[in-house]
Amino acid sequence: MTLTGSLLSLEFDRSSITRVRHLVTESAQDAGLKGAALEDFVLAVHEAVTNAVRYASPPRGIAMWTEPGRLVCEITDMGPGIPTEVLEREEPATRFDFGGRGIWLMERLAGAVVRTGPEGTTVNLRATLP
Repeated sequence: MTLTGSLLSLEFDRSSITRVRHLVTESAQDAGLKGAALEDFVLAVHEAVTNAVRYASPPRGIAMWTEPGRLVCEITDMGPGIPTEVLEREEPATRFDFGGRGIWLMERLAGAVVRTGPEGTTVNLRATLP
């Protein structure tokens, strides 16, 4: 991996979710994302951040950087890991289920790559830069 530019690196908790979303939006705009690509990327990152707060343990971190032609965001936590049946779901939960759409959305909006286990989870999200 050739790291071109670090845009963001911090720990977060429930009280900083809105701040993180604004920082991600600003950083992604500075990197060149706009329009629907920006909205999709920010939504995917927001899903990963809120899942980390809802299901995992601290420390929770987010880092964002550019690589040639690509914007990358990585969200980490120290949770119990994501159950296999959640990772392998091919369709989102029904409209009457509470939750169950986050990973599905992340995969479709930002090509989520998830590494998970009893020591924590790392979600890697990507967007192509114009």
